[in-house]
Amino acid sequence: MPQHKSAKKRLRQSESRNAVNKSVKSNVSTQLKAIDKLIKDKKVDESMAKLKQVMSILHKSTKKKIMHLNKASRTISKLQKDISAISK
Repeated sequence: MPQHKSAKKRLRQSESRNAVNKSVKSNVSTQLKAIDKLIKDKKVDESMAKLKQVMSILHKSTKKKIMHLNKASRTISKLQKDISAISK
């Protein structure tokens, strides 16, 4: 356990940031599972609408530096490719 006052504060800050980051990551994975389910069920219109929401969430998480930009871009690209495949 930290002994200095500043170290105690850093621990409190770290724990609160960890909780926020964990909730954002959880939300991202929940949304990704939801859109994957829509893609599996071949619901094109609903998955296109959901994609817009997921893209927004992914971009916000990269802006907060919770997720790396390249990972978010890769995920969006994969989802767009999957939606394109079922729309044909």
